[in-house]
Amino acid sequence: MSLLRGNLPQGFFEAMEAYLANWGAQYFFASFFNQKLGGHLIIELLERLEDIYGVCFNKNLDSFAFHVSGRDSVLSYRLNDRFTDIFPFKDLKRDVQSLIAFSDLCLVVDNSFNGGSVAIFGEVEGTYGNKFRSRVYWGSKQEFCVFGIGTVAGGQKQIWFEESRREGVDRVVLMIEKSHFIVTDFLQTIRCLKWLFSFGPSFKDFAGDEEFRWFANQMRERWSDPIETVFRFLESFIDGGDLVGFVESDIKIITDIQAI
Repeated sequence: MSLLRGNLPQGFFEAMEAYLANWGAQYFFASFFNQKLGGHLIIELLERLEDIYGVCFNKNLDSFAFHVSGRDSVLSYRLNDRFTDIFPFKDLKRDVQSLIAFSDLCLVVDNSFNGGSVAIFGEVEGTYGNKFRSRVYWGSKQEFCVFGIGTVAGGQKQIWFEESRREGVDRVVLMIEKSHFIVTDFLQTIRCLKWLFSFGPSFKDFAGDEEFRWFANQMRERWSDPIETVFRFLESFIDGGDLVGFVESDIKIITDIQAI
């Protein structure tokens, strides 16, 4: 990371901070909602989709995991190998690769016993969640993108669902006020990286609670280490029991969604 900082112009992070807050939310939400801390919200999302589409997911679908989609992310490579069906269960006008390329998130609900799985595609708005209320916005999106996760202005730390029908497609949107800890913690982490990239490892005056400052200082002390070792250090603090679904790393776990 120190080599990256040394080869970029002064103030480069300020120029990309807004992009990280918006498009980086796609990666953050995929990670956050794969944890039990946010798992109950995804169960409600699934229930609302069942209600408005008049279907019932196979009860053998017993675990779920988010995956990043989109043509601008290498994480979407071979995403189509992770599911056997696509929701809603109707003819897809475009090919599957187009759906993957022009969406933000893919929620895969799995049958851990026989390998069957259903993919549910959606959109993310990390900065302007109010776009989800626009007919124009959904008019440019794929009809199989049936959910959204976005942040909106508000100081009450609220989270709620909104349902709408746009361009003949029923959708469920999860709205999160920017004062909620889900959003504030994400933005605080971006600011921490900005401080480190701007001032280097000499910077020590991190804002936040004691736990956050501890992790920030651990990153500061490892600023010249290879990024792979920094990631492994941070991943060592992830408890596999807190995860929903599974991750392809040293942690291998499938969690029953009924236990969340």
